[in-house]
Amino acid sequence: MFVGHIEFPKFSGLRCLMMPYIQGDSNSIPDVYALYKEIVDSLWIKKGEVGFLTIDESFAFAGKPHRGARAKYGRALHTEAGRREDGLGWGDGDLSWGDSNAVRIDPDVEVLIANNIDNTCAIWDSKHYDTSFNGDIGYCSEMYPYENAIMMKAGDVYKIGVLTPHESLPVPSSVNRQFLRIVSSGVRGREPYFTENPLVK
Repeated sequence: MFVGHIEFPKFSGLRCLMMPYIQGDSNSIPDVYALYKEIVDSLWIKKGEVGFLTIDESFAFAGKPHRGARAKYGRALHTEAGRREDGLGWGDGDLSWGDSNAVRIDPDVEVLIANNIDNTCAIWDSKHYDTSFNGDIGYCSEMYPYENAIMMKAGDVYKIGVLTPHESLPVPSSVNRQFLRIVSSGVRGREPYFTENPLVK
């Protein structure tokens, strides 16, 4: 669902991954991310609650998706959450994050995403319940033809669910790409690579 438009700041190579912060409150993010304070103040899912901020500013090579080597199949098609077969999560109504059992996600968690390059992210208006262990669903890409997708434009912000299929698409030319993601409350645990925030424990 389209929720609005943002202007990305000047590219500076900033990066944080699933950093906890208070949604809608730029005072809860460290000064190193000051370029994003206006965006943080203007975007939230549940204002005042803990959320998880990802800023990924990095170089994308022509013909390759920004998600890059993380995609295990021909297309970088994925859901934000993974399904567990061990009964620890899926059977209890939980989903998980990444390749381990360290992080659990409530199935109704919502996510905001945006990037700075036209037509480099596709979204399908559906839920893919039978997702994989880590959310990579490139193996069933025939279910998600591009003619049925929403092609995101630069700066457009969309709200999706953790089971919404979306895909990082190859960039037409090498470029500095900026990606923003806000994951709402309903996430428990952390991975070692999550960015720590001294302002929010």
